[in-house]
Amino acid sequence: MIRKLITTVSFILMQTTESYIVSKAITRKLSGHFYKTYQNTELNTSNDNQCLFYTGGSSFIPGELYNSLLHKIADKNITVNVVNKELKDQYILLNTITNKKPTTLIAHSSGAIEALKACNYLDNIKNVVLLDPVDTRFAFDKANKDKIIEPKYKVDDVLFVNAQKSYEWRVFPFKIPFIPMFALTKDNVKFDNKHFITAKQFGHCDVLDFPWGKIMHDTLSEGLNDRDELKIEEYHEWLADVIYNFSVNNTVEVGNDVEYSTN
Repeated sequence: MIRKLITTVSFILMQTTESYIVSKAITRKLSGHFYKTYQNTELNTSNDNQCLFYTGGSSFIPGELYNSLLHKIADKNITVNVVNKELKDQYILLNTITNKKPTTLIAHSSGAIEALKACNYLDNIKNVVLLDPVDTRFAFDKANKDKIIEPKYKVDDVLFVNAQKSYEWRVFPFKIPFIPMFALTKDNVKFDNKHFITAKQFGHCDVLDFPWGKIMHDTLSEGLNDRDELKIEEYHEWLADVIYNFSVNNTVEVGNDVEYSTN
């Protein structure tokens, strides 16, 4: 009986291992600069599908705060290289990291400006995904704050993925939204094809790992009302699917796990 039970459990674990792809975070060093790569350890680990991920705070926020999302993207066999504050202006190194192969740029919050700036130096960018993008030029580049951002190297497609609660005002109880005055909008950028998805029940910091998103929800940036960790995990999985479909399949396909709009 015990032997049969052990055999059954082993079979279940084997099936589970085969059903869920495992990714891992690897610390790398290039010309004295450290950075993290999230990589699938089960499937083909070549850089055929790859992205550069720009964190919030103009890439000053540690990538470790996005572990859940980055692992879920990597689980789909997209190699994720995190652009930190040391790398964001090192375009020769970024070219080396991506092997000059087609690359998707993904940016959260004020990382958007850093990602769009990179399109002036990297000629291998195939598309851009902006998660709740914030325009920091009003503070750090006032001379160009009203100019339309047009990448030097042609990038056809950009996808805006916005969390609706980042833009909502409320009278009672009073709430000031996190983004609107500083939002980077479709009118601020020049791309041939602009696509839009809005997650209706989520906020600006729900993209972060659950503990950090909860802290922000309880203080500065309201997110999903139901602070169920599994629901945040589902949101990250939904975002990873959106990113995969856009960057790999060149389509804007959205799952039904999260309520959304496309305008």
